[in-house]
Amino acid sequence: MRMLTLAIATVLAFHLHSALAALPEEEARFVAAARQAFEGHNADGLMALTCWDRVPDKFRDSGKKHYVRDVAQTATDIALTPPDPKYPDLEWKDKDSVSYRSNLTVIKQLKITFVSGTKLDTAVGNVKVRDAVYPVGEKDGQLYLLQPAPVK
Repeated sequence: MRMLTLAIATVLAFHLHSALAALPEEEARFVAAARQAFEGHNADGLMALTCWDRVPDKFRDSGKKHYVRDVAQTATDIALTPPDPKYPDLEWKDKDSVSYRSNLTVIKQLKITFVSGTKLDTAVGNVKVRDAVYPVGEKDGQLYLLQPAPVK
């Protein structure tokens, strides 16, 4: 009986997660808004796509600086991808000894490929490229870029 209950609960959980997953229209809207922000070199566009729930002010300021730096570059490709195990959502402690992690569960990643000439770049042919990977979560059917928040 316990195995049957576990099997039913697993199937229901899978279907519930699928039902709550972002719709393709939302994914297209999110990527289009991110693309527009990068094409317009508009950090405020990325700020509007970010979930700020529980994010301390110090990370809001550093998040905006990060966005300003990234949108100043030329993006050659922007794609929404499944989470890459090379970029896990790790829990970490700041100098204030508080543990932080993304403020929503990471369900996707926004991968941006840049063309630039910084030392962080790698060569692809005779063009230098660098990727940025932003964690993406979902809240109330909408996708958001994520920021660090204290772990509950």
